[in-house]
Amino acid sequence: MKASPRQQRLLLDLQDLDTGLARLRRKRQGLPERQRIADLAGEAESAKQRFMEAQRELDLQSAEIERIETDVKLVSERRARDEQLIAVSTSPKEAQALQSELDTLARRTGELEEKELEVMELQEAAQKVFAEAEAALNAVEDRRSELRAALQAGEARIDTELKSGAEERAGLAAEIQRDVLAEYEDLRARTGIGAARLRGNVSEASNMALTPAELSTIRAAAPDELVYCPGTGAILVRVDEE
Repeated sequence: MKASPRQQRLLLDLQDLDTGLARLRRKRQGLPERQRIADLAGEAESAKQRFMEAQRELDLQSAEIERIETDVKLVSERRARDEQLIAVSTSPKEAQALQSELDTLARRTGELEEKELEVMELQEAAQKVFAEAEAALNAVEDRRSELRAALQAGEARIDTELKSGAEERAGLAAEIQRDVLAEYEDLRARTGIGAARLRGNVSEASNMALTPAELSTIRAAAPDELVYCPGTGAILVRVDEE
């Protein structure tokens, strides 16, 4: 395939741009905030689990207090009713039965109030655990939010560079003849390097010295003839000869 020395030099410029763009894409993917966010995933999940467990325990104790308070209210209403009945009762037997029930209700009230105090202590402890778990979860989420914001800012900066580089690449590629560009693109897709310099007897595609026979064959080729790196297959541009 034929390509003028200028066209071949343009391939080197294109390769430099492609190398720079690939470096930017690797940099974008390797932004430290991305890994830190991933590292926080386990910690965030643990914090979420602790929060949910603490919330369930707090809800359980709160529900128990509500149940006790409902029972206290029912007992209180029953006591008030019995007291009203005993006040107007004219039957000693009925009055005695009502008084016996009042004594039972009084004991039940005492038991419920004692139980309520115990559960309130458990609720207070559960509330403390819940507050700590909530604070821990919020702290993790705050760190993740900060890291996500930093990641987005870093990606935006690199995306600006990538866009600028892509525009420059498009302009440069338009100057290269189509068959040569297609050859370059095919080689780059297969090996990662489409074109490289030949400096002295060293191919920058493989960073290895060519054998005397290989170098002789390349030197014998016409300046507008494309030659290739024996090790990688990339187009070799003879800068020294220029």
